[in-house]
Amino acid sequence: MLEGTDIILIHQLLGRYGHAIDHRQWDAFAALFVPEASIDYAGGTGTVVRNGRDDIVAWFRELATSHPPAHHVTNIVVDESADPAGPVAVHSKFIAPFTREEHHPKRLYGGDYHDVVVKTADGWRFAHKQCVPRWNMAVAIDHDVPQHRRTY
Repeated sequence: MLEGTDIILIHQLLGRYGHAIDHRQWDAFAALFVPEASIDYAGGTGTVVRNGRDDIVAWFRELATSHPPAHHVTNIVVDESADPAGPVAVHSKFIAPFTREEHHPKRLYGGDYHDVVVKTADGWRFAHKQCVPRWNMAVAIDHDVPQHRRTY
């Protein structure tokens, strides 16, 4: 059974994921994954699977200019009955605004994350991350608002 502190630290891991991508802090992003981690991302270009932390980080770096400017994770549910010595399942929802100049159409994009996290000597880390898109919604942009305020 997980301690409350572990659940909070797992929530922190999910928060750090979004902040590291949003700020293009690739070393901090890499530190969130175990070396043998994997991702399974479905999206507009089909399913992308990457194995190993280095390949995961390289793929996200490659997408940096087309990626949304902000990532929001909510409705985080940690399997509190899991053994802290083993893998722990975490499910959450995400919302990502595609509001940069190069994004056409401007839209909100959302879905589910299905993660597996493990406790390491350095804290909780992702062993596997799956992104399942569920919806897209076009948005109108008020062009009288300064560019730096056109995101969420």
